[in-house]
Amino acid sequence: MYWFKRSGWIYLPASAEGFMVTALAVFFLVPVFMAIVRNGHSVSDDLYHMFVYTSCTAFWWKWIAEKTSTPQHENPVDR
Repeated sequence: MYWFKRSGWIYLPASAEGFMVTALAVFFLVPVFMAIVRNGHSVSDDLYHMFVYTSCTAFWWKWIAEKTSTPQHENPVDR
C-alpha cells in the first residue's frame, strides 16, 4: 500500500499514513512559526528563521513522500 500518490511535481496523501505525515509536518510548523513571530525582531529576521524550519521540514516530508509513493509509470489500480 502506498502512502502518497504522485501527481506531476507534487505528492498527494493517498492513505491514512500519508495524511498523518502531512498533519505532523503542519502541526510541527504552526507552533514554530508562532514562536518565531512572537520572538522576532524584524520581518526579514522572521522570514529567515521560517525558511530554515520550513525547508528542513519540507525536505523530510518530500523524502518520505518519494519513498512511499506510487511509481510514476505504475497504475495503483493494477496492484
